[in-house]
Amino acid sequence: MKNIKIYPLILFLFIAVFSSCEDDSPSADTKRNKWIYETMDEVYFWEDKISVANGNSRENSFDFFDKLIYQKAVIDRWSFITDDHAALEDLLAGIYKSTGYNIRPYYRDQDNSNDVVCIVEYVEQGSPADLAGLKRGDVFHKINGQVLNDKNIFDLVYLEKQELTLGVINQDRTVSELSTKLDVTAIELQTNPILKTNVVEYEGKKIAYLAFTSFIAKYDNELKGVFENFESQGVDELVLDLRYNSGGSVNTAILLCSMIAPASQIGDVLLKGRYNEAITDAVIEKYGEEFLIDRLIENEFNLDLSQLVVLTTHKTASASEMIIYGLKPHMDVIQIGEQTHGKYYASNTFTDKQIYNWAIQPIIFRTENKDNSINYNEGLNPDIPVKDLVLVFNQQPVYELGNPNEEFFALAIEKLTGNIPHGASLKSSFISAEPVHIGTRLGHPLKYDMQYDVKNSQ
Repeated sequence: MKNIKIYPLILFLFIAVFSSCEDDSPSADTKRNKWIYETMDEVYFWEDKISVANGNSRENSFDFFDKLIYQKAVIDRWSFITDDHAALEDLLAGIYKSTGYNIRPYYRDQDNSNDVVCIVEYVEQGSPADLAGLKRGDVFHKINGQVLNDKNIFDLVYLEKQELTLGVINQDRTVSELSTKLDVTAIELQTNPILKTNVVEYEGKKIAYLAFTSFIAKYDNELKGVFENFESQGVDELVLDLRYNSGGSVNTAILLCSMIAPASQIGDVLLKGRYNEAITDAVIEKYGEEFLIDRLIENEFNLDLSQLVVLTTHKTASASEMIIYGLKPHMDVIQIGEQTHGKYYASNTFTDKQIYNWAIQPIIFRTENKDNSINYNEGLNPDIPVKDLVLVFNQQPVYELGNPNEEFFALAIEKLTGNIPHGASLKSSFISAEPVHIGTRLGHPLKYDMQYDVKNSQ
């Protein structure tokens, strides 16, 4: 069992070992719904907002769970239920079947067309997409010969076998197909969240770069190794790329903050937590207020920085956002990119050994920073607004992550040194108006809505 930092009276509800067979009897939904209701009624962060009177319901358990969620489309956009607990555990550990590339889908133009083009954000090293030759900045508008639109895209991009038709976006927003077609087949991947590291010297400063895609606790030692390397090279500044990081282990986020923050701040308050009112009161009564506080922790690889540059997009969520607002009371945090997702809550996995293979992942916890200086109704707004990958629409080169000429990294270097790398695109291209609808009609890629913070350690 995982070591969960949570109110002991509800500990027995957390991840358990399954020992029974799945129940397909007519009473199965009723049995599940009773367990779902009792669990939510005890641990759900918005427990006082549950409108369902009790769990005596025979309706479909997915529908029943949805009725318990507080304003699902507006407030709680993250709690969910699954009938495949094993797959959820793999997902939270960074293991899932994938082709190994991440995309940003755009509408092809600004009119009423439903046609979509996909721009590759990054490719995981050694993945099928990597071996096929796909790279950051590549554009495709067909999968298996079908033109992508907002009706078929999420069916097609998750197919196990895909033929990608690459293309070039023209100035008039048409797509010219290239002769290149790439075949990729999904395999089970173990995601390494440390996507790219680099140290560059520019204008007399050593600037470290880390692209980090998920807070996965099993990679904490590797993360420490990255900072050991940065420390050994005597870096002066850090650019932390969280553009494609939607969260993960809170404890990993605390570790990362502790390796970045000024050494003088170690031991100070990083986060304050709140469960629902009943659990919070019980915790304070039994353990005191300190139990709900997470502090910057002593570690041997602390870089003792006075400022941090963080790169963000709308996919930057939860534990990633925690890095920004958690560190702001302690140091200068410069945010470059897009407004973040706006998730200031953590969830955990609940199961019961009698409810075979089902699990719920409700929001149970809200995090605050030292000053509680957070607007919980919106994401974190950047200091320097930049739209990711719009250079593709301007027919300008897109560099790989970690390259000092890559648009976001180049702008970070300029902020830190006063000068932009000579091979980077012109600054005006960074601040250019958004050429197409992003995320408004099409929405975020589903993968990024399936990642949820867990307040645990492994």
